[in-house]
Amino acid sequence: MNIKILIVDDDISVIRSIGKTFTTMTQGFLVLTATSANEGLAMLKEQRPDVVLLDVRLGPNSGMDLLKDFNEYFKQPTNRKYEPRYIVITAYPDEQTEKEARETFHVDAFLMKPVKDEDIRRVVMKSIQKILESFHDQLNAYTRSESLAKKKEEANQKLDEELKRSKGAS
Repeated sequence: MNIKILIVDDDISVIRSIGKTFTTMTQGFLVLTATSANEGLAMLKEQRPDVVLLDVRLGPNSGMDLLKDFNEYFKQPTNRKYEPRYIVITAYPDEQTEKEARETFHVDAFLMKPVKDEDIRRVVMKSIQKILESFHDQLNAYTRSESLAKKKEEANQKLDEELKRSKGAS
């Protein structure tokens, strides 16, 4: 299983640098790239990445607008079961943008360029950990519901047996 990482940035050197961080780190990462908001949204829909690294400024479009588009996409009933983790990167400090990213879109991290390889690795690994924790929670909930269904079935069988015995005794 590969962890899919989508990098959306209009600066090719940033894409190369971040991509290299994961392609040389270890096996198991599939790095996807997009250089525009439209390409990023299309890639998200087609490839369903696990983690999205997103630049705030994407040429004529804003990375924040792209986050809004992602958010709208995941509100659709057929897409609710899937949502990647987001990490925002920017060269332009803006408290309002960071606040919106964190509070409205619940991004895992908001990083300033230039970003160090170890910082990218650290925040991406934290995002992956959150994905795994969510999967673990879902698995536990499923296991509990299966266990409850089995107990309910066993209780119903016991009741049926008791009913048969009581009818036989009368």
